[in-house]
Amino acid sequence: MNAFRNLLLIAALPLVAQAAGPKLVKAADVAWGPHPFIKGAFLAVQSGDPGAGPSVLLMKFPKGMTIPAHTHTAQETVTLVSGSGLFGGGETVEAAKGAALGRGSFITIPGGAPHWAIAQEELVISVVMDRAADFHACGGK
Repeated sequence: MNAFRNLLLIAALPLVAQAAGPKLVKAADVAWGPHPFIKGAFLAVQSGDPGAGPSVLLMKFPKGMTIPAHTHTAQETVTLVSGSGLFGGGETVEAAKGAALGRGSFITIPGGAPHWAIAQEELVISVVMDRAADFHACGGK
């Protein structure tokens, strides 16, 4: 039981270090900016510094947008916040091979694994990256 209590104390240390308290942001107040790698998409930083290390990001894609096949150095965990889309792996976008996922679904993508998506509705995702964000387009569509 002591090991479990110690684990809880260690997990709480970052919260203790934030003397200012929790950062609360209403959906209407999210500071969306242009996505740096995908024209027409939007991005908001929830925490961390995506240019320097681990981060949590919100991304928004309009209905019908294809997110081209690409890779990242970082491992990603993607959670669908709203909307739905087709998601797949590989160096080319192949809608027929995509998995249809909706709100609450999540995907884990190892660093270096090619992947893509198609927004069936306006799509908002939360992306956790374990190191600085980068984007490497694959040769296919």
